[in-house]
Amino acid sequence: MRALAIFVVLLLVPLATAISDLTIYSEKHYDSQDEAPILVEWFHGPGDENRVEQLERLENDGEITLLHWRTGAEDENGGLPDDDAKSRMMYHGLTNTSSAAIDGYAENISDLNPKINTNEVMIDWNIQLIGSTEVELLNITATWTNPQTLNGATQMHVFIIETDAIDDRGREIKNLVRDWAPSASFNFSNGSENNWNETITKDHLDGAGIELGDASHANKYEILLVMIGGFENDSANRVMSIQRSEMPTYWQSVDQSATLTPAILLIIVIVCIGFVVMAERKRELGLPRLEGSWSSEENVIEYRLIVGNPIEIGELNIGEGWRANGKIKRERLLGSKTHEGTLKVSGSGDFSLRLAVKVDELGDWILDLNLPDPVSNN
Repeated sequence: MRALAIFVVLLLVPLATAISDLTIYSEKHYDSQDEAPILVEWFHGPGDENRVEQLERLENDGEITLLHWRTGAEDENGGLPDDDAKSRMMYHGLTNTSSAAIDGYAENISDLNPKINTNEVMIDWNIQLIGSTEVELLNITATWTNPQTLNGATQMHVFIIETDAIDDRGREIKNLVRDWAPSASFNFSNGSENNWNETITKDHLDGAGIELGDASHANKYEILLVMIGGFENDSANRVMSIQRSEMPTYWQSVDQSATLTPAILLIIVIVCIGFVVMAERKRELGLPRLEGSWSSEENVIEYRLIVGNPIEIGELNIGEGWRANGKIKRERLLGSKTHEGTLKVSGSGDFSLRLAVKVDELGDWILDLNLPDPVSNN
C-alpha cells in the first residue's frame, strides 16, 4: 500500500507540473482610450534638469504624455541605451540637444501648450508576455476600424518606457524610452478593419535593457501605441491616437482558474494519499497475525493467533515432511483478542504451515508460520 501511495504521487506530479507551466506568463486586453494628454518627446542634453522637472510635473498632473529620450547616454557612462534616441532625433530632423518634439513633430519646447486630445482612431489592443521558464516574446496585437482613409504617411509607433529608471550612476529618469518600433503594416482604406501585430523577441528586449524575467515585475515598464499621421487630404499630420498602459504582471493577469488548478490538484493528491494511508492502516489493524515457536515438549508447537477484525478459521495445510497429529479448530473468533493453543506434529526438517482465514471487511487471507528444524534448534 505504501508503494501504491508513492506511485499515485509520482503519477500525478508531472500532471501538476504540466498544468502550472504556463505558455503565456501574462496577458491583458485594453479597450481604446477616448482621449490622451498631448505627446511630448524630450531629448536629453547637458543642463536640462530644471526643464525635465517641469515636464515631469506636467506628466504627473496628467497634462502631457512624456517620453524621455536619453540622448548622449553613452558619453555619460550611465549604462542606458541611446541608439533609438539617436534614430528618433534623425527621424524628427533634430541635430542639437536639449530639444523636443510635440504632438509628433519637432517643436520648440517653449511653444508647449499642455492639453488633452481626443483620439481620432479608437484602438483596442492586447499584450501577451510569452515564454517557458521566462518571458521570451512580447506580443502586441491591436484592432481598429479606419473612420476615414488614412494618408500614406500614417504609422503606428510602439514605445516601451521604463517608468522610473535609474542609471548606473544612481540618476533617476522618469519615462525613459527603452525601445521604439514604427510600423506601417496595416490597411489605409476608409472603413477597413485592421488586425495589427508586433512581436518583439527576448534578444531584442535584452539589447534594450528590458528585463522581464517571469513577468512578476513587468509593470515597471509601460507600452504606448501612438498613431501619427492623418486622413486623406488633411493639410497636416499629427498624433491621431495614444494608447498607454503598464505591462501586465503574472499575478495581475493569470486566470484564477489557472492559479487554483495546481492547488486543487494538490488537494486531490493529498486526499488520494489519505485514502491510501487510511486503507493501509485499516488493513494493518484488521488483519490477524500468526506467531509460534517450538515448546519444551518434543514436536509440539505453541501458537498465538492475534486477531484484529473478527475471523473465521479455515483449512490448515502442513508443509512437506510433516503431518499434524491435531488441528486448529475451525471456528469464528472475536476481534481484538489473542488466541493461544498448541499443535502436536511429527516429521523432520524445517517446518511450515498455512492457515486459511476469512477476515471481516478484508476478505480471505493465508497466514504462514515457518519454524526451523527442531533438531537444529536444540
